[in-house]
Amino acid sequence: MSNYVLLKYSILCFLMASFTFPGFASADEPASSITMTTGQAREKQDTSNEAPVEFNKDYFKGYVTDFKSIVTSPARWDTTDWITATLVTGAAIGLYENDAKIQKWFKDRETTTTNDIGEYATMAGCGPLTLPIVGGMYLYGYAADDGKMRKTSLLAAESFILTGVVVQTLKYATGRHRPNTGDGPRSWDGPGIHHDAALSFPGGHASTAFSIATVIASEYDNIIVPTIAYGIATLTGLNRVTHNYHWSSDVFVGAAIGYFTGKAVVASHRNGMENKLSFTPILNDGGLGMVLTCRF
Repeated sequence: MSNYVLLKYSILCFLMASFTFPGFASADEPASSITMTTGQAREKQDTSNEAPVEFNKDYFKGYVTDFKSIVTSPARWDTTDWITATLVTGAAIGLYENDAKIQKWFKDRETTTTNDIGEYATMAGCGPLTLPIVGGMYLYGYAADDGKMRKTSLLAAESFILTGVVVQTLKYATGRHRPNTGDGPRSWDGPGIHHDAALSFPGGHASTAFSIATVIASEYDNIIVPTIAYGIATLTGLNRVTHNYHWSSDVFVGAAIGYFTGKAVVASHRNGMENKLSFTPILNDGGLGMVLTCRF
């Protein structure tokens, strides 16, 4: 086996281990050896109050109720929601107005090293690889009798699927041309059955990576796990820009959809917390976009 192939599969194993690492962090310790602080005790109490998540009929019903809550939540917006929506939309528009400049900046600083790192990280946002990773998390949780890991994997799967529905709908509704077509950032075909070259908005890999990373980071809220999860997701998005597959605004909006969907899914399974994620279409400068907001 060549050194290149060995390196490739070593990094792939690292990525898979990074997403399953939380399982090891949640291993049970003997009661006699645990000394909990007040904060830890409160966290444990909050966890015990969370709604259980199991692989059954109710779990799949949650897909429908959660998605319905996402779609209808604009009717429940308050001042905080509008502020969040304004900030996210403003950032997206700012990137959109500078997509060509940002694209050139990334291409001018492209190196073999950054390409290799980004290529391996992008695997985390690839659907065919994502499902085995999430499935492996669930199998680990089942074999190790780790309820938290099983819950995390199920919520990650729901976040991944709901994010995919929103992202794919937007892709075919907007028909934005990818930068590698040679067309400018303002090339939009609008609704239709498009080829891959016109499915740039929003970024699919970034949305997938952040939809799963957010669930994992939310369920294992420490220093190590969120850093690894969000770090891989960020590299995934940046690599898509560097390789000319997406404009920066595509990646930002895709990441935002994945992030907010993950937060909303986690919140919907915690007692007393209402799903506040919402998506609202907007038309700006000839392109169809999306306003997002989430309270958590």
